[in-house]
Amino acid sequence: MIDWIIRQLFKWQPLRLAIFSEVDWYNSITRIMEDPEDMKIATAMWCESDGWRGWTIDDGKYYFNDIPEKSLSDLMEIFDGRSESDSQ
Repeated sequence: MIDWIIRQLFKWQPLRLAIFSEVDWYNSITRIMEDPEDMKIATAMWCESDGWRGWTIDDGKYYFNDIPEKSLSDLMEIFDGRSESDSQ
């Protein structure tokens, strides 16, 4: 039964590519979170239909911006501003 479901899901190329892309994304986050050096500073940003969102880890502090920003540079300024204000 499981094999049949898997074959049906992977039969359509766009769905198959989307599944592999999602798995690769989660694997990349897992690799970052398991590596102590990468956990010191890591960032991910992505564009959704309503704007840019992202998360960052800076010196052990985790920030997630769920409010959509108009541009990637706006999101980067927010993350840079947080890390600068925390270091003071």
